[in-house]
Amino acid sequence: MSLAAARRWLHDAWILHVVPYLPSRLPWRLAWPCYRLFARSASLYPEPVSAALAHAPAQLPIGDPAAFARDVRSVWLLDAADLHLSRRHPPGWLPEHVRVRGQWPAGAFVAASFHYGTGLWIFSDLRRNGHESVFVSGRFDEADFARHPLRHRHGMARMAELERLGGQAVAFRPGIRPRLRDALAAGHVVVSLLDVPPRLAPHGQHPVRLLDRAASLPEGMLKIAAEAGVPIVPCWIEIDFERGERVLVIGAPIAPEPIEAALAQLAQLLDSLIRKQPAAWLFWAEWPQWQRDAAALHGVPTFSNAAAEGSLSGQRFEQGLQE
Repeated sequence: MSLAAARRWLHDAWILHVVPYLPSRLPWRLAWPCYRLFARSASLYPEPVSAALAHAPAQLPIGDPAAFARDVRSVWLLDAADLHLSRRHPPGWLPEHVRVRGQWPAGAFVAASFHYGTGLWIFSDLRRNGHESVFVSGRFDEADFARHPLRHRHGMARMAELERLGGQAVAFRPGIRPRLRDALAAGHVVVSLLDVPPRLAPHGQHPVRLLDRAASLPEGMLKIAAEAGVPIVPCWIEIDFERGERVLVIGAPIAPEPIEAALAQLAQLLDSLIRKQPAAWLFWAEWPQWQRDAAALHGVPTFSNAAAEGSLSGQRFEQGLQE
């Protein structure tokens, strides 16, 4: 192993295992101040933090960039810490600092969330309420993580935990439509992240407005829900950065058809969430290319804006932790 490779390995071990794990052994009233203290360090999660700092201020008012960066690091720390915390408890367990607002419907449905906040406790609460679930994910090709093998292992460990919590194997795109139809027919819940840009889901994208810009969302999960005759149930987790508490919000069911209206409603929901807590959106690295790719769907020329170019160096890092 070269010196550079060793440094990358140690850095990934630090941000994925050591820093998230150690405070997770403490009572939460002590763990959260530790995470907030660690989140002051610029060495933690540099790729997603750089992307958020590069793109969020161009879309939304960010009063204090340093505080904003600290909140971004806190979200990523929480997400990694949740994996360590969850693996020590049985499926259906929720930590005391996570509250639930809303109620899951009976029977099968598509739980629609976003690359926003921390999502692992969605699966626990579904299981707590008697729902087995199938998570829809992009594939984890080990070759994509050649320079960061620990990130690949972390991503696969996360998938294994979602399978343990959900009671069903993860469905890796593409070619999963029959599997998801069968899961819904069996009364299970399909959990999908809907804010997937054209780069990652090139087919079936519909134009929507997001942050007052041209964007798009894919129709695939809505078509599957419509074919199965089940609703779309929005869900997400909100974070209180002051107290370290979180709220799992279960929204009102949405009819999947007409698809354009449903996607517009979901885009409006995502828009409101990002505006409320821009540090909690994990896809800032995708945002510049997302707008360019969606421009044709809106019937406008593809733009080139040096200020919006940015680096997508964190995209595989984010996929490895958040898919």
